Amino acid sequence: MELQLYFYHQEISLTPKEIFSVIKSDEKLLNTIEKLTDIEYINSTSMPREEGTRAILQYSASPVEAEITGFRQDRRIELELEIPAGTVKAMFNIVPVEDRSEVTISAKLFTDSPVSFVLYALKIPSIKKQFDGAAERLGRN
Repeated sequence: MELQLYFYHQEISLTPKEIFSVIKSDEKLLNTIEKLTDIEYINSTSMPREEGTRAILQYSASPVEAEITGFRQDRRIELELEIPAGTVKAMFNIVPVEDRSEVTISAKLFTDSPVSFVLYALKIPSIKKQFDGAAERLGRN
């Protein structure tokens, strides 16, 4: 089963390079995403934002295994996060528009559990509130 957890599509007054300066910085990500408290890389890599990078994200005091499954410099990053309920596939895409950017963020849960599907469907309003706040903070970084 597939459940759209979050979708955001807006123009913001930053260039793709300015936006990716936040995405590429662990410190800035920790300050932007409310419940993210630590990032620990599993595999050694010289560039932690490349396809195949694996990490443990401490999110709401729970470890979440994550892997970058797609990356295009200053344009797109795709992640898979393994959570007890299933797999979350997240995508962050940026399209340059003159001196600003069109930003699309999507997160979907893939699960075989009807119970997890229903529980996460009930969490969508709080997920939306949290990540809309992160998108606003991104525009201020």
